[in-house]
Amino acid sequence: MNPYLQLLAAFFGSAGFALAYNFRGKKYVLAAGFGGFAGWLCYLILQHITGNEYLSGYLSTVLVSLYTQMAAYFLKTPATGLLIVASIPMIPGASLYRCMQDLLRSQTALFREEGTYTVLFASCMAAGFVTTDLLVRL
Repeated sequence: MNPYLQLLAAFFGSAGFALAYNFRGKKYVLAAGFGGFAGWLCYLILQHITGNEYLSGYLSTVLVSLYTQMAAYFLKTPATGLLIVASIPMIPGASLYRCMQDLLRSQTALFREEGTYTVLFASCMAAGFVTTDLLVRL
């Protein structure tokens, strides 16, 4: 898929979720959209450089977490809402869908493969959130 289209979708996807979560004001919606854009851009660049999806997911989650902490400080708003919305593009929803589809079709080998990827990628994201939270609290 075209990376420019992916970045555009990441921005508008995050901004759309910000609107769905009732973010009030343009600056909050734009901050959330830019967070999704920046996170996906970092993911694409790191995936191209390293070829490792898990490392790319971890480092891009760290970047998004740091960005949302700084944006929340300057916008004087809680960071949790921005963090949730800005990390939406990186959530492994497609692989989770395929995992459940394989389970329902009794394709155990594909189910194990997709399930393993989904759990590992989500764990890398969680590790990125925790790492950033620890760094910010220090």
